[in-house]
Amino acid sequence: MNDSTLPMAYPGKDALLARRALAHALSTYLDSDRVHDAVSLWSQTADGQASLLAGLTRYCKQVAELFGLSGREAELHLKILRAMKMDPSLLPDDPLSPRASAAAPIGLQPPGSAASAASATPNSSALLLQKFFGLLEDQFRRESPTGSANLSLRRSLVGLAKQLPPAQRIAVVQWCTGETPALHGQWPAGSHGTVLVNLIYVALAELIGPVRADRALGLAVADLEASGDAALIEIRRYL
Repeated sequence: MNDSTLPMAYPGKDALLARRALAHALSTYLDSDRVHDAVSLWSQTADGQASLLAGLTRYCKQVAELFGLSGREAELHLKILRAMKMDPSLLPDDPLSPRASAAAPIGLQPPGSAASAASATPNSSALLLQKFFGLLEDQFRRESPTGSANLSLRRSLVGLAKQLPPAQRIAVVQWCTGETPALHGQWPAGSHGTVLVNLIYVALAELIGPVRADRALGLAVADLEASGDAALIEIRRYL
């Protein structure tokens, strides 16, 4: 297949066609709700780029990680390229159309929507968990055994993030991989926030062992509680 015939820029109308092509390709693997989530991920990370193909390989890797398609990245990439060359009349509707977006989960709304703008600023729960993670990351660097410099707590957390619901999973992966500078979304104690804290601990324990992970966890909690910041002291509610 000669990919050079693909349109290389996609302002305006072509962005809509790109999303419809993605929906067609992804429907081979995912149900409608997860197609919506995967196309939303594309819109958050790829819309507005100068090239239709820019970032497609990275996008396919992200989709494979998030939606259980590991090992099928090349196949997915090819299906997307073929869908982008199809007759538009054969493509499904845009899953991010206003009607579909009305039912989309917060954090997965199309860029520019009110919900997307509201979720773009980290709230106190997200900032707390970022601070907590940063302290554990510092502990990991000190505690990690010789020769493990290539290990990454963030990489390990990405692997465990599949246990989170799609919206939270995407937020964690985008933050850990640098797609977004901060962790977005709501992370309440006793819910997704507590699950994320547990996953961070598991990721750390897998890398340095449970004894040192327990010590690192205790030090991080003590640091937050000693800060005097009311928002940071809340960490105890997540344990």
